[in-house]
This record gives sequence, structure tokens and C-alpha cells, in this order.
Amino acid sequence: MKDKKTLITIIVLLVILLPMGVIGTIKNFSVPNKDEVVDDNPNKNFIYKNKLYFYLDGKLLSTYNCSNCDIANVEIDDDVYKTNYYKNGNSIVYTVINNYYGIFKENNEIKLYNLVSKSVIDSYEKIKYYKTLSSSKYLITKKSSGYGVIFLDLSNKPIANEYDYISVASHLVDGILDTSKFIAKKNNNWYILNSDGSLFIEPVGEEIVDFNDNYVITYNNGYHIYDKNKVEYLSNFPKTKVYAIDKYVMVLNNNQLFVYENCGGNILKYLELPSYTDIYFSVNKGKIEINADGNLLETLEL
Repeated sequence: MKDKKTLITIIVLLVILLPMGVIGTIKNFSVPNKDEVVDDNPNKNFIYKNKLYFYLDGKLLSTYNCSNCDIANVEIDDDVYKTNYYKNGNSIVYTVINNYYGIFKENNEIKLYNLVSKSVIDSYEKIKYYKTLSSSKYLITKKSSGYGVIFLDLSNKPIANEYDYISVASHLVDGILDTSKFIAKKNNNWYILNSDGSLFIEPVGEEIVDFNDNYVITYNNGYHIYDKNKVEYLSNFPKTKVYAIDKYVMVLNNNQLFVYENCGGNILKYLELPSYTDIYFSVNKGKIEINADGNLLETLEL
């Protein structure tokens, strides 16, 4: 008899509690978690109703409440010097860098934003990158203490913000800008920095405009070509511009192009070029492409 009463009690409790459990489960799935990102942005704009929306491949990763925010524009200041930098970038300006980082401008500061923790992790006066595919996810940043570099793919630790100027040489290989090295200036010295911040060569007192593994191109009342032992080459050769790409040095004298691999040896190639305003060189499938004013002039098989 006692067992029968116990059984009846259990059945009654199940009848009462089971629906409550089902209701609780449904409620748990239907009510958003307080950390869940809610997409109330009908046109998926970056800025909507005083809020930033960080989308990657159509997926909303995070938001940020802000009444005075905008896109963080790039400021390329390389024309102050003679650096052979990449000028033909045309990709969209970053708002989302990857699954973890976004970037925006708030008031007069550029903010680096952690999309996961929803927190600002650093602020800058300005940023620079060259709006093309690159070998690392980098940002050249400017603070009151100077220029530095951060790597948002965590491929390297940051280069400290202690330089007067930092740039990337226009070394485009198969459509990818090589960001394994940076040209930098501090006080009266010029540097080539590896991406881990170490020195590729000893500092020099002349402005560095380009380089490859064998030669450094500088500017000091004209262009100069040095090897790593600081021996100068082609010192009496007329030069209106000098580029280094892959293992080659491209010497321009107005519309005349002289190509060297060994600057102490013979000319490898000579070309007469048509008139141009701007010119750069790149490597594509092992061949050197000559681009002038956005057009491919010639492909060299050397």
C-alpha cells in the first residue's frame, strides 16, 4: 500500500514538473544570451543609429555604441621622403581586420577594437597600410611617441612606437606586398628592420629609399647604391631614380632603364621607355613586370 502511494506521488510530480522543464528549455533557446550580438541593422551599414557594426563575410561579429565615430582612414605620408613605396592600392579600407579585431575612428583617435571582448585595446593618432594584399596583417601606427608596427595575425610581436617614420618598400611578388622588412628613420639614422624588430643592416646616415638582399639604395643629393659592406657602386653613373626588386637593381636615367644583378659587373638589360609620370616594378611568376602610370609596359625574363 505504501509503495502504491509512493508511485502515485511520483506520477503527480512528473505531471507538474515535466511541462515546467520543457517551458524552461524553450525559454532558454528563445531568449538571447546577454553577450549574444543582435543584428538590428537592416542594411548592414558600418554605422547605424549611433552604433558601429562589425561584419565579416556578411556575419555580424560585434558592435560598439558610439555617437561620434567614423571609418579609420589611412594616411600615407611617404611622399615626405624618397621611399619607393606602393602607390596603386585599391582595396577597401579596413573596418574589420579579422575575426578578432576591428578598427575605427572615435573623435580624433583611431581605436583598435577587440571584437570578442568588446573592448578598445589601443589608440593611435593615425594608421598606415598600402591597401593591397600583403604577406602579413600589419598596421603601421603613429602615437605621440612615434611610429611602430603591429601584426594582427600575431605573426610577430609589435615594433615599438619609437621611430620618426616607417614605410614598406614596394616589393610586390605575385600580387603580394612583402612586409617582412620595413624602412625606418629615428633621429639622424635610417634603418631596415626585420618584422621582428631586429636590424637587417646596421643603421646608415643617408636616407634609405629601397633595398634587396645585396644592395641598399640611399638618397643624399642624388641616388647611391651600396652593398652591405657600405661599398658604393655606379657612383659616376647618371641616376634619376633607382629601384631594387628581387635580386635586381633598376637604374633609371630619365627614360633609359639599366638593369643590374651585380652592380660591379655588366648591364644585364637595357631598355628605352616611353614617357611616364610614375613607374614601379614587380615580380610575377618569376618575371619582372614594368608598370608605368598603372599600365604594364613590359615583362622581362632575366
